Amino acid sequence: MPLFNDNHITICYETFGNANNPCLIFISGINGQLINWPIEMIQGLADQGWYVITFDNRDVGFSSYYDHIHSPSIAEAIMAKHQNIVFLPPYSLEDMAKDVITLMNGLEIKKAHIVGISMGGIITQLLAINYPERLLSLTCIATTSGDPHLPSAKPEVLKFFFAPRKPAEDVESYVNAMLDIYKIYYHPDHRNEKIVRDMYAKSYLRAYHPEGFKRQLLAMLFAKPRGDQLKSVQLPSLIIHGDDDPVFPVEHANYLAQCLPNSRLEIIEKLGHGLPECFYERIVETITRAAQAQYNSA
Repeated sequence: MPLFNDNHITICYETFGNANNPCLIFISGINGQLINWPIEMIQGLADQGWYVITFDNRDVGFSSYYDHIHSPSIAEAIMAKHQNIVFLPPYSLEDMAKDVITLMNGLEIKKAHIVGISMGGIITQLLAINYPERLLSLTCIATTSGDPHLPSAKPEVLKFFFAPRKPAEDVESYVNAMLDIYKIYYHPDHRNEKIVRDMYAKSYLRAYHPEGFKRQLLAMLFAKPRGDQLKSVQLPSLIIHGDDDPVFPVEHANYLAQCLPNSRLEIIEKLGHGLPECFYERIVETITRAAQAQYNSA
């Protein structure tokens, strides 16, 4: 997999399809590596005539790690937030949005359709707010505007993210820990433990980096609400969300659609917080239809 280097960051990325085709850039969620995007979905989009780019966010996979920056514990950060103490995370989601622009500049991509899931969907929103001239459209999957009036995640999700735990000792302990959250994320009708075990094992063996997860979580925890800013975004927007999402309940998608004036909302029944294989074809068709219409009108 190629690496792009500038003076500030190394970004690992992968491309699919013809570079002369319209570009779709996919942004992963927290701790997600580029290999976690379903290859059937990514290749399906490339086969539809798109130039698809996936990449490792900072602190994940083979992109730059930020271990040299001091990181407080999650407990300390939460306490600071509740006490309204000024707190700066090691880096922000705005910094991660700048990384996308850095990659686009390095690959000489003037404009792109951006697709982000969960944390990647937040980064997508920040790109639309801060760099609208570089986007053709945005697609937000299983994500949120971060506004405080929206319902919280399920208690078991919060426990997984914020409860203290030791780093995994080996691949098996990591896979078992991740299966716990997988069973919360995915609707019972759409669980495939074999596929997910394989995915998490590959992620661990490729690049296990728990400190990066913590820093990304801090960046999310201290991200500012975006609802008001999104109301001025005129880009064509697609929102894909499950009606069974335990992290960001469906009210988050409804509000996001209200905030984005040029948006289309697609609620998928029995979809949780992830991309089960049974939905690949539908999601490919939905993104292709929306992005093609947006590309033709751009």
